[in-house]
Amino acid sequence: MGVMEDFLLGSAALLLGYAIGSISFPRIVARLVSPETVLEDAPAPVEGTDEKLEMSGVSATSVRIKLGSKFGCLSSLLDMVKVAVPVAVFQILFPESPANFLAATGGILGHNWPIYYRFHGGYGHSAIYGGTLVIDWTAVPVNFVGTSIFYFATRHVHIALFGGVLLLLPWFWYRQHGIFALIYAGVCSVAYFIRLLPDLRSYQAIERRKTATSTDESNGVGEAADSSRSNV
Repeated sequence: MGVMEDFLLGSAALLLGYAIGSISFPRIVARLVSPETVLEDAPAPVEGTDEKLEMSGVSATSVRIKLGSKFGCLSSLLDMVKVAVPVAVFQILFPESPANFLAATGGILGHNWPIYYRFHGGYGHSAIYGGTLVIDWTAVPVNFVGTSIFYFATRHVHIALFGGVLLLLPWFWYRQHGIFALIYAGVCSVAYFIRLLPDLRSYQAIERRKTATSTDESNGVGEAADSSRSNV
């Protein structure tokens, strides 16, 4: 292939990946199962508090919260497949081209910022798994292990998930997949972080309120104890 052919093929892979990645299967599943369900309003419980986290994305997690684990898992699986299929097609038909990486990159961007839904999409976790399984399936168990380690170290789900995604970069470098693999891994990390950032800020606000409440309660107990001693 010449330079122009490579450019056209890469552009086609990126755009096709984006167009298919923009399909929101959580919305489709919710519409078919429970048309009255509003996924944009799916707050997640925060462990250790009575508060709930207002999620900024519409994802399989939103479906799980609203409709249960069964439909949440189905939504996640379909989001994986929508990215895996175009990546596999380009990988099989054009094995010497980086079109598969570009299709995967487009899939992530479409999933997170879908053109069909005013660019309001998910976080990209299922989409990342879909593309990565085809490109290099060994990266998936590495992601699982890394996520688990980050979680045990931080006890923070968001940081653990992001840490697992970050591991794609050194793993693809170690596996010598080339510059386009590193670009894909970089896009995964940046896109995931951007979509996760509003939730991280909301979570930090909840943690600050939790800390303030605990401090006020401690001060109240201390004041009550001082008052009791003074009345003796």
